[in-house]
Amino acid sequence: MNMTTPSKDCDSGGEAAFFESLAQKAQAFYGAAYTPRGRGRLFEAAAARRAKLSLSSISDYQSLLRRDPAEWAKLWPLALADEDGAFFKPQAQFEVAAEVLAEWSVMAPERTLRVLSLGFGRAHETVSLAVMLEESGLRGKNWQVEIFGLELNEEAVGFARNGIYDEADLDWLTEARRKKWFTPRAGGWSFKRELAPPTLLAAGNAYDPASWPFAAAAGGFDLIFCRGLTLEAPPDAPEKLARLLREVMAPHGFIFTAPGEFLPDSSGELALEERAGVVYYRRDPGPRVKANVHHTPKKRRGGAAAALAPLPPLSPRERSLLAAANQALAGPNPEEAGNLLREAVISAAERGRPAPEAWALCARAEEALGRPASARAAREAAEAFAR
Repeated sequence: MNMTTPSKDCDSGGEAAFFESLAQKAQAFYGAAYTPRGRGRLFEAAAARRAKLSLSSISDYQSLLRRDPAEWAKLWPLALADEDGAFFKPQAQFEVAAEVLAEWSVMAPERTLRVLSLGFGRAHETVSLAVMLEESGLRGKNWQVEIFGLELNEEAVGFARNGIYDEADLDWLTEARRKKWFTPRAGGWSFKRELAPPTLLAAGNAYDPASWPFAAAAGGFDLIFCRGLTLEAPPDAPEKLARLLREVMAPHGFIFTAPGEFLPDSSGELALEERAGVVYYRRDPGPRVKANVHHTPKKRRGGAAAALAPLPPLSPRERSLLAAANQALAGPNPEEAGNLLREAVISAAERGRPAPEAWALCARAEEALGRPASARAAREAAEAFAR
């Protein structure tokens, strides 16, 4: 989440003060942060709303916000949105999640799987999860599988429920998945939701679980995808999210964050694990439910011996991305390193390689944002998986 001080496009002192006030309210209510990277976003969101409402000036929009509190709820999501969406992006995360769940399902005490997607945007994530879970075959083995999605932007929720996507949204899909799961409709591609597990999509604030429309399911989520919720957030937001996730996840649940995003967990309950270049969190990885002794878990890519082998070299593109990120971290706008680092992490993971070199730079980026706890979590991950 990202909210910032006024953009250079705010000409008058009055406008600058107004947007400063907006950003402060965003930080108080939505956990959004002041970061230079998003300096134009808040102003652009307000300008977009002004144009949509056919108001003559930004001052008129300011007056509307003062008169109508409901308008604030329409402004925040636009200012916070920063999604570069596609299905199964990155592919490696969903492949590893499928493997982890396949092994977990043999140990599970009951045939129930609840999945939570926080901040699903236009539902690329929830659709990808639905396809992944249906392909797992669990429902064919009499499992009850449910997906719950929460998104702050009500307009995005409406789009997701409609489910019509552009050709570019399908770029990361295999041809087989495209044919099975999508059909041409209204100049785009419609998701065949009738083939998927039941999915409930709702609007709400991820940082306020008591207000979730499916709050009764809290404490029972076996798999949680919450990618990007802490990126560039205030110093206390990552720790707050880690506490929240521990409250809503099942005793032996899993958490997948965005590539290069780490949770500062002071409880010791969340163990960071790596598989084929993808890192994720497992809750309480100690005592387990007894597994079926006749079951052989799916072998992770590379095998057990690969865990001790030296890492293969970074690709030229990955080296270039890290060099650019390092340069950004040394300059006046260190927050610009974030996207470069995430690209490098995704590229390495798609080759089955962890990226501790990038994670070490992620720690420096977190320090530049004044988030020492997140920096420590990233640094520990880099040290733990370097070889």
